[in-house]
Order: sequence, then structure tokens, then C-alpha cells
Amino acid sequence: MPIKWSQVMEKNPKILLRRLIAMILALFNLAPSITVILNPLLFIMFFPLGIYAFLSWPWIILKDIPDPFHPGESLYWLTYTIHAENSILLPSLFRWGIIDLSLTISGLIIFLAAFTTWLANLRKDENLLTCGVYGVSRHPQYLGIILLTLGLSIRSSRPISLIAWATLLFSYLFLASLEEKSLLETYGEKYEKYMKKVAFMIPFLKARLPEYLSPKKPYRYALLIMLNLIATFLIISCMRDVVCALR
Repeated sequence: MPIKWSQVMEKNPKILLRRLIAMILALFNLAPSITVILNPLLFIMFFPLGIYAFLSWPWIILKDIPDPFHPGESLYWLTYTIHAENSILLPSLFRWGIIDLSLTISGLIIFLAAFTTWLANLRKDENLLTCGVYGVSRHPQYLGIILLTLGLSIRSSRPISLIAWATLLFSYLFLASLEEKSLLETYGEKYEKYMKKVAFMIPFLKARLPEYLSPKKPYRYALLIMLNLIATFLIISCMRDVVCALR
């Protein structure tokens, strides 16, 4: 005779509750592991996006952090709204602007196009993907995410969102450089020819960097970290007078 849940609850509800909580926690622990096993790059790829989301919302924490450039104030002003002219190009409190909406939509389209191209070529023998949008950008998925989050950051109109986006930008440049280092080791001359033919990220924009800034050199990564810190420094030091509190 099958045992009913109501009977178990009547006899020992604490045991059942503990088992239910244990199952939920196990699922939380198992889900990321399954994702990493199926494709480790999925976790790595969206890690900067997680950092962006985290940095965009620490509003309460900022109340307890003193502003090094404005004595007597906390960094909570980073969550205030940036003053903007009443223009259809820029967002207001209750509507999107043309710039932020265009960036968000175009970024989403580029990412979906790149992601579907990647999925369609998963089972092919040719491991180096150079067709579709990968024929004009070596990292179109990253480009799509960068443009999409830039649009969302402009729509947010808060300095903390700009700091979060700058961190995401340089994180993806860092990650893309590490991937290129690995691809150069794997494909050698074949990938070097691809690099000369296709732009790094922005289509048709081919910049010739000196050898010491190649993906194989540590100076490239040190420069990206330094640029991220400089961008954060400039936002914190210069934007206090262009924001206002909504309450």
C-alpha cells in the first residue's frame, strides 16, 4: 500500500522538511556543475555579466563607503540619476531614448546571431568557427553582450551602472585575449591568418597592435586592468556634480 505524503507529515514533519530542503540545496549545487560539464565556456563566458549585475545593485553597501574625492559624503551618490537634456536621443525617467534602445536591440541581435551560428556548427569537424558573423568579428558574442549592457547602462542613467559596464567591457576584452592566446597555441598559423583577415571585435576595425601587446604577452592584460581602474577613478572623481537624487 503506497504511503501518502500527509501520513508522513503527520508522523514526522521535521524529517520531511529537512529532506525537502536538502533536495533543493542539492539542485542548486548540481545545476551549475551540469552547466560546466556540458560546456565549461558557458560559465566562463557569462562570468563578467554576473559581475556587471552584482556591481549595478550594491546601493545599500555604498552608504557605508566614504567618498575619497568628496569629504563628508559616501559613495551612495553613484546610484543617483545623471542629469540629461530633454532629448529623444537620451532616456528620461519614464522612457527609453533612441541611443540606449538602439544599442540594446542591436546588441541582442548580434549576440543571438552569433550564438545560433555557434550552436549550428557545434557538431562540424571544423572546430575553428569563421562563418557567419564570425567572418566579420572574432568575438561577436562578446560584442553583442557589450553593446546590450551599454544600452541598459545608459538607460539606467546612474554612475554605478557605468562603472559596472566599464568592468564588464575590460573583463570581456581580457577574456577574449586569453581565448586568442589559447587558439594561437592550438591552431598556430591558421588562426594568425584569421586574425589578420577578421577584426578583433568591432567589424571591419582592424587595429595593428605592437608585438608586446599581443595576447601572448602579459603587458596586454596589465594594460586592460589599468584602464579599468582609470575608468572607475574618472567616474568617481568627476561625475558627482552631474547627478541628482530622486528622493
